[in-house]
This record gives sequence, C-alpha cells and structure tokens, in this order.
Amino acid sequence: MEANTEVGDRVRFSIESVFLPDPPIALARLQLDSEVEGTILDFSDSGTVARAFVIVDVVRRQTVVVPVDKLERI
Repeated sequence: MEANTEVGDRVRFSIESVFLPDPPIALARLQLDSEVEGTILDFSDSGTVARAFVIVDVVRRQTVVVPVDKLERI
C-alpha cells in the first residue's frame, strides 16, 4: 500500500488478510476470499516497523487490524 495512506481513507482488503481478530471467528459469515471495504481509523507499529498495521472500521461495523501492505485504496 502507498506510504501516503492516512486516517479516514477508504480501503478494500481480503478477509483472509485480517490480523486481529481471527478472521474465521470475527467474520464467520463471510468466505475467507471475500473482500470487504472500510475506513482507516488508526495505525499501529510492529516492533521497529512504523505503521505496519492499520485499524479499519469495516462496513459491517466490525473493527479489524490488517497489515498495511494488504490494502487497496478505494
């Protein structure tokens, strides 16, 4: 994903890219190869890597954590 992704951007990603919570538990009604859309709420670091994850409020009103490189900006 582009480095200029910011809070408030609309993004799309595959359910199987969800890092937290566990995709089968959190989104059991969707197929793992489904794509969902949402809005970036915040970023999270991973060790020494800044902004490695984004916190996304998905359209289904479930907040999930996704690796930044798995996003597609809408």
